Amino acid sequence: MTQPVISLQSRLLCLLIPLLAACILLADPATSTAKDNLSQQYRQAKSSFNKLVKDTKQSRSRVEWLQGIHNFRQVYLADPDDQHAPSSLFMMARMYRTMYSWSNNPLDLGEALAYYEDVASLFSGHRLADDSLYAVGEIYLDDKKDSDHAARVFAKIVALYPDGDMAQTAAAQLKKLQPSTRQNLSADEMLQMLDSSSKISPSGVEKASLQPLRFWSNEDYTRVVIETTSPVVFKDYMLNKDQNHSKRLFIDLENCQIPDNFQATVPIQDGLIQQARSSQYSADNVRVVLDAQSIGDYKIFSLKEPFRVVIDVRGTKKVEKENQEKIQSTQPLSIARQLGLGINRVIIDPGHGGKDCGAISPSGLKEKDVVLKIAKKVAGFLKSEIGSEVVLTRDSDIFVPLEERTAIANSRNGDLFISIHVNAAPSSDVKGIETYFLDLTSNAEAMKLAARENATSAGQMSNLQAILMDLIQNSKIQESAKLAEYIQDNMVTGLNSHYPNITNLGVKRAPFIVLVGAQMPSILVEISFLSNPEEEKRLKSDKYLSTVAENIVSGINQYVTHLNMANLMLK
Repeated sequence: MTQPVISLQSRLLCLLIPLLAACILLADPATSTAKDNLSQQYRQAKSSFNKLVKDTKQSRSRVEWLQGIHNFRQVYLADPDDQHAPSSLFMMARMYRTMYSWSNNPLDLGEALAYYEDVASLFSGHRLADDSLYAVGEIYLDDKKDSDHAARVFAKIVALYPDGDMAQTAAAQLKKLQPSTRQNLSADEMLQMLDSSSKISPSGVEKASLQPLRFWSNEDYTRVVIETTSPVVFKDYMLNKDQNHSKRLFIDLENCQIPDNFQATVPIQDGLIQQARSSQYSADNVRVVLDAQSIGDYKIFSLKEPFRVVIDVRGTKKVEKENQEKIQSTQPLSIARQLGLGINRVIIDPGHGGKDCGAISPSGLKEKDVVLKIAKKVAGFLKSEIGSEVVLTRDSDIFVPLEERTAIANSRNGDLFISIHVNAAPSSDVKGIETYFLDLTSNAEAMKLAARENATSAGQMSNLQAILMDLIQNSKIQESAKLAEYIQDNMVTGLNSHYPNITNLGVKRAPFIVLVGAQMPSILVEISFLSNPEEEKRLKSDKYLSTVAENIVSGINQYVTHLNMANLMLK
């Protein structure tokens, strides 16, 4: 019998296949085991959830529900790219929303909304994305009583997930919410109608609209904020001065339009920037040009909700001065040279305000009101005890965007920046005082707090950290950490002498937007928990607030003394 001819390649392949299979078997067990462990962990978390729902005794135990949320969070944090990550976030949102149904705690609703939005934005292709969006729509419709926002979310589901299991239900909701004249419109057309300023680009993607430019400045510093109605891709580049033009900084915004009656040129004329000009550079792109007079360097970053591009420009003289200081002195003492023998101007920032209430206690006490009282008391003590000039970023119940607060501090040449907040937590047992300075962190609780204060969702904070990495490298981290230590120690020690059981939560780091770009030592204090019954009662007491303010000022005073000693060492 004639034997078949087997080529060399075939024989080699026959040898290689078992070898490759062996390699795969050898390499795969660790990965496979890790994935199996996560799958088991998720199944256990889901099983515990199902038991909790059926347990009539424990079904309203806040401790048990928070433990269940913790179980799902551990699965997500173990591997945010794992197949169970979106389901874990979804379950966390579901549990917070269920808790809100019987707790009526606004914090629970806020957490639910944030985690649902995380699923929809981070895992837009997952089967739970449209379910999460539908839950967001229900929350805006039923709990927040914002039918316009709810309609926009339902229209988004129909437009983005026409074949999804929530499309028909979302369409039915949309039909109820819209007048009869709009009920025959497509989802894309409905989205247009819901935002009268929007137009659709040739690619079919909804265009963003440019909003009025905002700026704050002095002779050494300018912050310009470019806001759009939806997120855009942007590019920036600098053109040096030539015979016909001054130095120019260009920011191109893709898939963007300029609305009618827009102020195309905004005069600034602060010594750094002459003016800001906006134009429809092409059918789909807007160009913003900053005509410069003296730019040393600039930083640019974006923020969400609403989307805006923030540009910080520093003058040539300021950059040269800072570079010289780096050469002449060590980092710990450079701040003493800058501040001399005193703190001339302190910027006090009462958090939140206006439409942004911040945290709300079970009895209705609002963070924005408490921190404004504390800030005014701090201002009074600073003037009388240290003789410093004080600038408040707000002195009444008004809304001030986060980026504007830092801009006020820089443009007013503040020596210190103190942002004042009060805390809250899903558990009523948590209490204490903590102080933050700007830096990156891997701490989950610090990230959650920063997400709340930054008015964004917890899942989006990892993206923000990447953006902030370069910005934070040049911030006054060491000086801010020292200031935070003095204020934290004084608050805890001072309050402990008048009130029992003051919990010291310590000095921590986190990426708070309100501190980004601050050109002076800057910190954020979180004073007590509105969600804790004992501390909520204290935060209603004028005496307690005065004691807090006195000890913040004592901490600043000790920091000034530290600077004075450092300054003497330089002589």
